[in-house]
Amino acid sequence: MPPADHPSPRERAGLTVGRVCPARPAQIVGRAGSATRIARVICVLVLGVATTLGLTVVPAGAAVGGPGAKPTPRTDPRAPAPPVPGPTAAPVPTANPFTGPVGGAALGHRGVVVDRTAASAPPKVDVASYVVADLDTGEVLASKNAHLRLPPASTLKTLTAVTLLPRLDKRARYTAQPADTRVEGSRVGIEKGRAYTIDQLFYGLFLPSGNDAASALGNAAGGTSTAVEMMNTEARRLGAFDTHAVNTSGLDAPGQVSSAYDLALVAREGMTRADFRRYVTTLRYSFPGRGKKSFQIQNLNKLLGHYPGAIGVKNGYTTMAHSTLVGAAEQDGRRLVVVIMRSKAPYWTRAAALLDWGFTAGAKAKPVGTLVTGDDVARAAAARAPTPATPKPGATKPASPEASPRTTPTLAPGAAGPNDRGIAISAARSAWPRLPVWLWLMLLVFLGLAGLRVYSYVRSRR
Repeated sequence: MPPADHPSPRERAGLTVGRVCPARPAQIVGRAGSATRIARVICVLVLGVATTLGLTVVPAGAAVGGPGAKPTPRTDPRAPAPPVPGPTAAPVPTANPFTGPVGGAALGHRGVVVDRTAASAPPKVDVASYVVADLDTGEVLASKNAHLRLPPASTLKTLTAVTLLPRLDKRARYTAQPADTRVEGSRVGIEKGRAYTIDQLFYGLFLPSGNDAASALGNAAGGTSTAVEMMNTEARRLGAFDTHAVNTSGLDAPGQVSSAYDLALVAREGMTRADFRRYVTTLRYSFPGRGKKSFQIQNLNKLLGHYPGAIGVKNGYTTMAHSTLVGAAEQDGRRLVVVIMRSKAPYWTRAAALLDWGFTAGAKAKPVGTLVTGDDVARAAAARAPTPATPKPGATKPASPEASPRTTPTLAPGAAGPNDRGIAISAARSAWPRLPVWLWLMLLVFLGLAGLRVYSYVRSRR
């Protein structure tokens, strides 16, 4: 191996890329070598221009994030989970039983998805993903990267509540453990060794977004790991297959993700319960303090009190998730839910703009998808389940119990198909706009003329 200060054969040939070759005496370069180097330079220019201007094809539905976004950790939805009792006796699928993206094929596209015939497009909001849907019918009016998996922050507490509300007696009392008081982030201020009712802990979970209350509720349900297993099972039962919970609070944790679509599903399920609605609409509550005293806690959801008809639901913020919000409002008998993820402050103004559009132009827009329910998921799973084969007449042995799954596509009810021409899909644009064909032709002609010019120059120097 030659010493570091000794030029290698590639350096002597002048082929080293990205380094300045040391000065050496003039030498006669072969004609073939000159032509080869010139050809290589032209190829590098063409490939560089093509790559810079975004000629590479991005698969539809690929995950995108905000500027500087880190890769989102993903989990294998096919991984089996331990059986956990749920609100219903129906078996819970471990993977998406629908054909294509949950809620409809259009929701699997990147960028903004909306009805072409809408009076106006949704406002441009600086968020990574959002969903605007009818809270009662489940119709998705518009979306942006609906199934993009992102850290959910404290909006995951909606899943905590939907999971634990049917399982915990709100009149029961729970004695706070030391681990409950040592959590990070926002707290309601529970004290170790003190007993609280489950009802009080749910107020602490929603209003000040108490992570200590989330820990206490998880322990009251049998421990954090047990509560998390129940949350993941409940998410799959509802059709929230983008969601994977790691804790009950929503604090950043490896592998903890959700999507705007999933959070809208969970919020819709929660709003069917009177106790859930009571918690998310309460602005102030007297929480027990030291001794016989109490102190006031306030709801941190800025949409309440600022937007007409706001009825919830939950806000959140962490370093990785940035600002997130699940908001809901009611006007003229219509209830809408909006979810925004990875937003900048003030987050509630962006949600308010989307709600304004939903109550006006969105009211007459054709839905681009639907929020599925637990019953929809159960029916889709049953339709795809193997069916026992019928034994042939006269057969000496019974037919094999194994059967192939049904091949009939199972779309979510009311979901738009992949070829629906009434849906406009505005894909996320790259930093460099795509150029028209005529401009590419001019570029190729220019490169061709430049190549001929270089070739003539080389021949003149022979």
